[in-house]
Amino acid sequence: MDKQLFLDIADEGGRQRQSRYEQHRARMARAQAEMSAEGRDIGEIPAVAEPERRERCRHDLRLFCETYFPEIFYLPWSPIQLETIKRLQAAVLTGGKFAIAMPRGTGKSTLCERAAIWAAVYGYRRFIVIIGAESNATGDVFRAIKSSFESNERFIADFPEVCYPVQALDGIVNRCKGQTWRGKRTHIEWSDAKLVLPIIGDSPSGGTVIGSASMTGRIRGMKHTVANKAVLRPDFVMIDDPQTRESAKSVSQIDYRLRLIKSDILGLAGPGKSITAVLPCTVIYPNDLADQMLDRDLNPEWSGLRFPLLRGFPTNLHLWQRYWEIRSEGKRKDRGTDEATRFYIANRAAMDEGCEATWPERFEPDETSGIQYAMNLYFSDRQSFFSEYQNEPEAAEIGDGEQITADMVLERMNSRRRLEIPQAATRLTMAIDVQKNLLYWTIMAFDDHFTCWLIDYGTFPDQQRQVFTTRDAAPTYRDVYPGAGQEGALTAALQDLVIPFLGKQFLREDGGELNISRCLIDSGWGETSDSIYNFVRECGYASVVMPYKGFDISATNTPISEYKRKLGEIISPYEWQIAPIKNKRHIRLFRYDTNYWKSFFRNRLLTSRGDPGAFSLFGDRVTDRTRLLADHLSSEYSVTVSAQGRRVDVWKLMPARENHWFDCAVACMVAASEQGCKLIIDQPTASGKEPRPVAPTRVVKTAPKKYGIRKRYGVGASH
Repeated sequence: MDKQLFLDIADEGGRQRQSRYEQHRARMARAQAEMSAEGRDIGEIPAVAEPERRERCRHDLRLFCETYFPEIFYLPWSPIQLETIKRLQAAVLTGGKFAIAMPRGTGKSTLCERAAIWAAVYGYRRFIVIIGAESNATGDVFRAIKSSFESNERFIADFPEVCYPVQALDGIVNRCKGQTWRGKRTHIEWSDAKLVLPIIGDSPSGGTVIGSASMTGRIRGMKHTVANKAVLRPDFVMIDDPQTRESAKSVSQIDYRLRLIKSDILGLAGPGKSITAVLPCTVIYPNDLADQMLDRDLNPEWSGLRFPLLRGFPTNLHLWQRYWEIRSEGKRKDRGTDEATRFYIANRAAMDEGCEATWPERFEPDETSGIQYAMNLYFSDRQSFFSEYQNEPEAAEIGDGEQITADMVLERMNSRRRLEIPQAATRLTMAIDVQKNLLYWTIMAFDDHFTCWLIDYGTFPDQQRQVFTTRDAAPTYRDVYPGAGQEGALTAALQDLVIPFLGKQFLREDGGELNISRCLIDSGWGETSDSIYNFVRECGYASVVMPYKGFDISATNTPISEYKRKLGEIISPYEWQIAPIKNKRHIRLFRYDTNYWKSFFRNRLLTSRGDPGAFSLFGDRVTDRTRLLADHLSSEYSVTVSAQGRRVDVWKLMPARENHWFDCAVACMVAASEQGCKLIIDQPTASGKEPRPVAPTRVVKTAPKKYGIRKRYGVGASH
């Protein structure tokens, strides 16, 4: 055989074998794809178990709740629940905004969750968003909604086009992308933060989105692209209890969250489009976020409803007091509460007089009426009863004298620019409050008679945002100096904050120049005391910078002004002292009575503007940052304590508040006193005696010590 012919035949055979192999691979791939497609396809959707039952609930939210969630709504409806259902149904069907406060445990959030489900499965709303105060709270609501699609047998049976594809996932979220029905993708999504209901034929719920967010997370720009490339934006939002107990105490947090609701959340639908919003809430404190949203004078568009547990209050409170004595005695002696309940039954007509339970059927097994249930709550915790069950919290009883409020602070804005120093000012002081993550600071200007102007304040490092707390600081000074430990980072932070300010010539409005004549640095935190003393000794401004500590001196303590002066010690009639050098640190410590000087600060705030000794702060408009400052300056309250012939206002920090700029402002005033400022008519000292005059202190400038150049982070207040 010709050699070339042999090679041609062999080559042809090889191509045929390769072709057969490729064909085999293609057949196997097709078979595998078909098997995979069959595995991803959920098959036929079961028929609706009870079509008529489902249809009856289409236009009736109450019946929907009763039919599909009887294990949740097992008690007879209260009038306030029925009114809430009516409002929720109207909101879903016709739109609008609706704020509601109901007694704790009445089911306001649960009703709103079921309204969201009802709106989704019947196709009334296409993009529903659940927003909570915090991410964990939103997660609880979201899990409750998901559970309805996953484990509610009657609901699953009547809404198979929604629930059957969910069941087919078998809890494995990764199956969502590949899931098909009759060969077409269902586009289902089933995560912890977002649900997209499956597209099954022409089901009205197909592609409906239920998303979640938190008041502290990202809200703006929420949207979803559906299978036909159309873009959905939220059209129904449930803002579930948008405040925490901590944020309800904070003026700046209240204002911030109110603006978040009114701008970011209500703007989710996009330009020119309205959004339906439901806001179930609980009033925690007077004038908190919930209190304002429910106020129809402040926010009439929200149609606020405020339902109490009791309408009215018992007329014969003495009978209830006797009842509570019997009940408490029974518990103390392990006899239970039966005797107290019998007393109530015997006197029920008189004890119920003057009030009405809004949910008569709500009471515990050892109780016989809704009124008895409510009064047990009242005697157990009066404050919680009025806030969480009546939605009318009592004003806090926090002191005898007039208290500092955020509004009082904000009213003292003087329309001056930052660092603008009035011609009357004769001295500047600075104070720094040292925290683990941040340095808070203020600079104040004073005239000779204690008229004072807060001209600048801020943190180091600058937070580059308007609202923050020490706990969520980012960056911290440890972040700024990543190679340093706690003490090294603090020392570097003090250098970069303090040295530029102390070396600066501040211009008065008349062209005169002022330097900071006294800078006080808080040394009360034991972990950092040595670092602060070392910094003061080595910074090059030892005649200007001093460590300080504030002490709470109550009515039972001897006032500083009555201390016996020791060698080298300075004792002021204005309740501050400079201790002599007596330890290894070789630095004098500035000490003062915080109770005296916080009361002094309040008096400056209460002094009429224009009078000598009045306080004001720069700025001509209220911003988030000025609200935060006002929040700090109003963070404490005073309680008058009398003992040993003395009356002293003892200052205490309000729960969940921060007072760092308050401490700084007070320390600036103490420093001004040490620098010679005096009121024209001086206050008496803590001892009740007239104060001795204080001579101004002469300040000697010293050349600053040279430090290596390092990058400076912004330290000014962001306005």
